[in-house]
Amino acid sequence: MAAVAFDSLEYAHQLEAAGMPRAQAEVIAQGLTSMFVHNFDSLVTKDYLDARFAESDAKMDARFAESDAKTGARFERMEGKFNLVFWMLGLAMICVVVPEVLKFLG
Repeated sequence: MAAVAFDSLEYAHQLEAAGMPRAQAEVIAQGLTSMFVHNFDSLVTKDYLDARFAESDAKMDARFAESDAKTGARFERMEGKFNLVFWMLGLAMICVVVPEVLKFLG
């Protein structure tokens, strides 16, 4: 885990140099130090984000694969229905057109 470089003594000296009373500068520096220590574990790291994005990508890939499979199955069913309609139209054409052609020729 990365470390945070914060020198509380140096910060207190800077506050003192700016005109703040020494006791107040030390309390502020101690407060910032305890805030850094307390909140350091909740910082998000690059490794954490990389892991979360990899996990998210894997879930998204699985969803796309599932959706693609469902879409493929739907297209197969539609193709079967179109083939049925094609054959039914062909049969209807034969039943209607052939007798008319035979009447015309005969």
